[in-house]
Amino acid sequence: MSKSFHCTIITPEASVFDEEVTYAMFPAWDGQYGMMAGLSPMLSSLAPGGLRLDQASGSSWFLVEGGFAHVIGNRLTILAESATPADELDVESAESMFAELRNAGPSDDMDMDELNRQRQIARERVHLARRNAGYTTGV
Repeated sequence: MSKSFHCTIITPEASVFDEEVTYAMFPAWDGQYGMMAGLSPMLSSLAPGGLRLDQASGSSWFLVEGGFAHVIGNRLTILAESATPADELDVESAESMFAELRNAGPSDDMDMDELNRQRQIARERVHLARRNAGYTTGV
């Protein structure tokens, strides 16, 4: 049996996940990180993207929209601005949101950096929604 470690996902609204996992993969500002039991201490900024958590029962995916990952002891804590389970994502609405943002330009409400960040989130939302729905192609 694989060794496990504890993973918690916390958003400003709630604790979204609080269980033992055997593997975690999360999007950091400098690329994807994969983690197993016996973790070295670390702190990393999260990038928008897919967070994968493996358990004996299978894998769970979440869309995270930024935040921090903290590892100490045998515990991974994800402090996320938002963490949406992939099974709550709808392909049609995700694709619609992505198309709208792809065609948008900067405005008084959203400068170019924020627009690009929102596009990245929308692209990841489509990717995870399609993955969850069984699609084999990306955005």
